Amino acid sequence: MAPEQTPDGSSNSASTSDTPQLTLKEHYHKRVAHTSGRVGWLTAEQAGKLRELWRQLLAEFERDERLPVVYSLAQKAGSAGAGDHEATDITALSFEPLETLGGEPKRKETQKAAGGGGWLPRWPAAASRSKPATPAPEAESPPAAERTATPDSAPAAAAGSEEEDEENSRRRLETVQAYVTRTQTEGEPIVPAGFVPLFGEAAGERSQRAAFWQAAMQTGDADSWVLRYLRARSWDVDAALAMIRKTLVWRTAQAIDEVAFYGESQLHAHTMRAGLAYACTSDNLDNPVYVVRVRANEARHRSVAAIKRFLCWQIETAQLLAVGRADGRVTILFDLTGFSRDNIDLALVRTLITLLTNYYPETLGILILHVNSWVFSGLWALIAPFIDPAVKAKIVMAKSAAEIAPFIARDRLVAEVGGAKPFDYDYVLPTAAENRPMADAAARRAAESAFVAAVADYEAATRRWLDGADAADEARSRARDALRSAAADLDPFVRARTLYHRLGFIRADRSVQF
Repeated sequence: MAPEQTPDGSSNSASTSDTPQLTLKEHYHKRVAHTSGRVGWLTAEQAGKLRELWRQLLAEFERDERLPVVYSLAQKAGSAGAGDHEATDITALSFEPLETLGGEPKRKETQKAAGGGGWLPRWPAAASRSKPATPAPEAESPPAAERTATPDSAPAAAAGSEEEDEENSRRRLETVQAYVTRTQTEGEPIVPAGFVPLFGEAAGERSQRAAFWQAAMQTGDADSWVLRYLRARSWDVDAALAMIRKTLVWRTAQAIDEVAFYGESQLHAHTMRAGLAYACTSDNLDNPVYVVRVRANEARHRSVAAIKRFLCWQIETAQLLAVGRADGRVTILFDLTGFSRDNIDLALVRTLITLLTNYYPETLGILILHVNSWVFSGLWALIAPFIDPAVKAKIVMAKSAAEIAPFIARDRLVAEVGGAKPFDYDYVLPTAAENRPMADAAARRAAESAFVAAVADYEAATRRWLDGADAADEARSRARDALRSAAADLDPFVRARTLYHRLGFIRADRSVQF
C-alpha cells in the first residue's frame, strides 16, 4: 500500500505496510528513527483514519460541552469535591487532587466553582498562602550528661523536638515560592497573581475545544498530538476519540493549564532542589532524556499531591523539550545508584506509568533502569510479573554505561551515571523578572487574539481539507505554520519560564539545544 501525501506535503515509501516493523529496541540498535504512523509518513489507510478522527473532533467542538475544573488553586486548599470525583485507586488518578502544598490541612467539603472573568482577578499571593513561621533561634545545648540530670531538660528537649517537627513540616510542605520568599530578598512573586484561562473561559470550567487546543498547541502540530492517540489505540478512531475525551476531562479537572501557568512556583521546593528528575541531554534517536535520581526520592519529605504535581509539570515541560525532535518521545533513565529501602516509592512509579499510559500516550520512548543495587534486584523480582507487557517491552536493564550506550552514547550520558557529559545538577531558582511578560495584560490580549484567530483559521482549513477542496493540503500547511507561530508568541504569557529556559536548553524560538 503506497503512502498518501500527508498534510505537510511529504511522504516516504518506508511507511508502507509491507515494510518490516522494528521493535523499539531495534530502532535504537540500528539508529533508525521512528516514522511509521507519524506526520509525513502515513499510509493511505492511516491518513483516512486521521481525517475521520478530525471530522469527529470538530463535531465534538460544535457541541460546546463544558468540562468542570475540580482541583484549581483558586479553590480553597483541601476543598476538592469528595463525592463522585474522589478516587483512591491509582488507576483512577484522573480525579485525585494536585492542590497547592502550602497552608494547614483543611477538611474536605463540596467543591465550589471558582469565579471567572476579568484579566487580573483577585488572587491570594502564593507566598502568603504558604510562607511558614520562622523558627526561634536554637540555644546552645549542654552536654548530654547535664541534660539528663537537669530538671529543665524535659522542656528543653520538648522545645528542640518542636523545632525539629517544624523544620520537617516545612521541608514536607514548602513550595518553591515559599522557599524564595523565606530565603531571598526579592519581594515580587515568581509568577504574577491572576491566572486567566484561554478563549475567555470561566475559571471553573473549560470547553472541550479550549482544553484540546491548550494541550495540542504544545507539540507545534495538532496532527502530531492527535496521531499519538490513534497509534495508542491501534488506529481505532472511536477508541482514540474516547481516549482524547478522557484526557481533556482529566486535564480540565486538574487545571493543567494552571499548573503550567504557575510552573515551579507551586512545586515542592525540596524535590526541585534535590534534583529528583531533570533533563540535560538526548538519546541516540535525539529524544530528550530525563534522569531520575532515585536516591533523591524520600517520600516522607513530601506529600503524594506534591509528587503528582511535580510529575505533571515535568511531563508538560517534556512536551516542549520534544518539539521538533526526531520522535517526539521522551526517554527516562532511572539511576538506582545508592538506592536503599528509604527510596522505595511504588506510588511514584505507578503514578508516572499511569500518567504516561492514560493521559500522555506515545510520550514514553524507552525506560532504562541503571541497576547496581541488590535491594532493587529483589524488589524487581516481585513487581515485574505485574507490569503491563506493553510497558515492559520498553524497559531496559543496564548495569553500566557500556550497557546503556546502545540507547544513550557515552558522550551524551551524564557523568554521574558513568558517561562523559559533564553536568552537575544545581537548581537555579526562578525569579519574578523572567515572568514579567505574564503581567502585561495588553500584550497578553494581543497574543491571545492572534492565537484564537489562528485556531479558527486552522479549523476552517481542516474542514476544507476534509471536504477535499482544491489546494486544501497547502492551505492547511500554511494555517498550521501560522498557528505554531501564534502559539510560540503566546507561550510566555501563559506558561511560567522553566529551569530549562534558565539553563539555556529551551531557546527564544522554542528550539532545544542540550
